[in-house]
Amino acid sequence: MFRRYLLVLCSLCALPVSGDLLAEDRPNVLFIMIDDLNADISAVGGPIQTPNIDALASRGALFSKMYVQQPVCSASRASILTGLRPDTTGVNYPYSSYFVEELQPKVGIISDFFHEKGYNVKQFGKVHHGIDNKFQLTKPKSGAGGFVSKDRIKQFKELGKAQVPPYEKVVEGEEAFIDYKIATDAVRDLKSLDGEKPFCYIVGFQKPHLPFSAPKEFWDMYDRERIAQPVPVGLASGTSHYAVDQYYLKQYRWETGDPAKSFSPPYASKIRHAYYASASFVDAQIGRLLDGLEESGLAQNTIIALISDHGFLLGEQNYWGKTNLFENGLKVPFIMAWPGEIDEGIRSDALVEAVDVFPTLVDLTGFDVPRHLEGTSVGPVLSDPDMDWKRGVFSQQPRGNVSEVEGISLRTDRYRYTEWVEMPGGTVLERELYDYEADPSESRNLVNDSEFAIIAENLAGELRSGWKAMLPEGYGNDSCNPPAPPSYAWGNEGKSRRAAWHELFGGEESEGWRRATERRSSVEGVQYTIEFEK
Repeated sequence: MFRRYLLVLCSLCALPVSGDLLAEDRPNVLFIMIDDLNADISAVGGPIQTPNIDALASRGALFSKMYVQQPVCSASRASILTGLRPDTTGVNYPYSSYFVEELQPKVGIISDFFHEKGYNVKQFGKVHHGIDNKFQLTKPKSGAGGFVSKDRIKQFKELGKAQVPPYEKVVEGEEAFIDYKIATDAVRDLKSLDGEKPFCYIVGFQKPHLPFSAPKEFWDMYDRERIAQPVPVGLASGTSHYAVDQYYLKQYRWETGDPAKSFSPPYASKIRHAYYASASFVDAQIGRLLDGLEESGLAQNTIIALISDHGFLLGEQNYWGKTNLFENGLKVPFIMAWPGEIDEGIRSDALVEAVDVFPTLVDLTGFDVPRHLEGTSVGPVLSDPDMDWKRGVFSQQPRGNVSEVEGISLRTDRYRYTEWVEMPGGTVLERELYDYEADPSESRNLVNDSEFAIIAENLAGELRSGWKAMLPEGYGNDSCNPPAPPSYAWGNEGKSRRAAWHELFGGEESEGWRRATERRSSVEGVQYTIEFEK
């Protein structure tokens, strides 16, 4: 059990029991973030071989039902790092100007919180998506297009990304990869610490993000003939086109770029093989990082949290990628370990959300949880893994360059209920219902099945009641944050989305995002909040 945790029912999360501790007496925090790793890892019986992640899980608590708020890098990371949901951060893809210029400077992220509490704070690798802050120590750069081998980089430069296959088998060795360098830098820094004050290190690894590349030794861990085909191979029956958005097929030279066509079984196995190899490679780097922590002599008093920013479909629903509201797009590995404080080998099926990570780290280190956070510490679950916890968790995913349609999804222990609604206004365009007890692969949308009419109606009511209504009995959340304005895309990656915005609502980029939001308000007749009050 979690020995320092006092189970107290209160209005926000659990009350810390060690508020009088000096900073130097508090535990360290090592927070590991992985890019695009789905939950099909060997720790939960999946086919992806991750021995180092499995070993970490055996030393602590594995949460088998952890879901992200939105299955895309920027939106998910914004929620994880701020403890706020997408409706509050205003982030889709990429970051929004509101988030970068208005909200984040006021609320900060996990790094800011621990820095203010006297921790030695550093970030390594990919933490934010596209922006850094004062804690970013190292962020190695990749070769052209993220490829590693000299031949593939040359091919990329000559042909362009869309003409290059989305995978490579590398013989150069681990040292050529960004994630190897990230682990090396973090380990070097850990070993230099004197332990005079606690540290909070966030280490972000980039694989298995596309392109799926890894050294040959990790490809050799798998027999391609034994790699299972995706199930279901086609989109779930009765499901609308809103459910998937095959943008990845435009980025590389796949077997087919037609989203209506499935990959042939041999090619599907090849791509799944490449993804597995990339995931096993990043697992090896996590192993190097954890070994380095042990060698530093600081592991005994270090809380370790590990999470992926979102899942990834590998041909299920005839889909390859993220930005979907299916199980493997939303469910991610989540592990917490703390020697002597969190029991070893805990396996919890409690429904938890990525937005819960921030309050959990704050809570376990003995600080008061900031009242504006929109997650709930999982500390009580660490004490009692079988306790009744959240009745449901929420995820969402917009469609269109200016988010003309929004998918909102509620996952309960047995069902997933999703609505695709028109924005603004909220007119329901399509609905989905999946029963994981009878159909774990989501092969059939049951929303129009008369036998499930009452269940669908009840879940629709639950969805409208909102996330606060899903909190565990006796637990509340006092946050009352204003909703963010629609996402006016920030930075280079947002250029095409900004162009689409101005085409619809007038004006131009030089006016700035605040004026752009006012223009949209006048066109749509909806008053949007553009100031975050904290």
